[in-house]
Amino acid sequence: MERPLSLVTGACGFMGTHMCEVLAEAGHRIRATDLPAAHEKDDRAKGRFPSVIDRLGVEFVPGDFTRPGDLAALVRDVDYVFHVAGVFSYSAPWALLRQVNESGTEALIDAVLAHKRAKRFVLWGAGGVYGLPSWRPGRPFRETDAVLPANPYLRSKWLAEHATMRAQGRGLSWAILRPTTVYGPRAVYGSGQMILAAAGMKIAAAPRNFTGRIPWVHVRDVCRAALHLATTKGAENRIYNLNDDTQMSTLEFFRLMAGLTGAKFVELPAVPIDRLKPAIHGVAGALQKITGLLGVPSPLEADTVDYLNEDWQYANDELKSTGFQFQYPEARDGLRDTLRWYRENGWLDG
Repeated sequence: MERPLSLVTGACGFMGTHMCEVLAEAGHRIRATDLPAAHEKDDRAKGRFPSVIDRLGVEFVPGDFTRPGDLAALVRDVDYVFHVAGVFSYSAPWALLRQVNESGTEALIDAVLAHKRAKRFVLWGAGGVYGLPSWRPGRPFRETDAVLPANPYLRSKWLAEHATMRAQGRGLSWAILRPTTVYGPRAVYGSGQMILAAAGMKIAAAPRNFTGRIPWVHVRDVCRAALHLATTKGAENRIYNLNDDTQMSTLEFFRLMAGLTGAKFVELPAVPIDRLKPAIHGVAGALQKITGLLGVPSPLEADTVDYLNEDWQYANDELKSTGFQFQYPEARDGLRDTLRWYRENGWLDG
């Protein structure tokens, strides 16, 4: 029996490389695609790791989702599509976000449907599309909740989700993933920034009132769930929160990181974070302008300031109802292993 052929978009990035690894372990043939420049060489600053997929011996086909003519070659004879690619940036202009995340998804779906072969289309959505927990306090987000995306990036991801669901009427079998804070080896942006910054502190500190919970999911579990949902009968045409079972506040996170790195931990007095957010917004905006001129990522983005000390909770029973089991149900274990990887690969001193 011929092994299934899976297409992975955004294959040279953090998530895409892990998706290729999971598929290779499962015995799939893999067609990987990304922008031509992403496949030139490893670039940690840009989150590009083509050497990972090259070692796997995948078929690499360069592609650009803003050029629909590139897509027919990508989807030919494909059994499963794992659409990881997208602009993941809280600083990107709206025109680019919509062009890639919405229009690019629509173009890929059109190509998939034209070839009438793919058994399932798995889309990477975003766990943040529900809005802020303080808008609906006291309960976890569920897949049936209304979406209230709080910034342009999340709006563009919701539009991609909507395009995917709409295509069901044309015969598309789909599954949408809504990952939360994805962490693990090779994470550079988002969780990577937070973990590496915390791990580099000689003295880790956090205010005692930073009790809002951080949502976590290991990148391996995201990719394992994607494959599981692609190949499980009855899992189609549904949305899934991808969040593990961890209950960890921001305060506990910094205490944990201190314990894992040998740093001293200091619990600071409570701070009126809600009153400080407007000022932090101003600082973040100024930083983005400066780093934009320098052509480097900003360490703080204005659209993420509102996330500070929010109490993030996500129900994951929809995913578990399909029979999926987490490799890392507890982020304390996953963070320990991730720090070990960072050290062994020279991303972290000590």
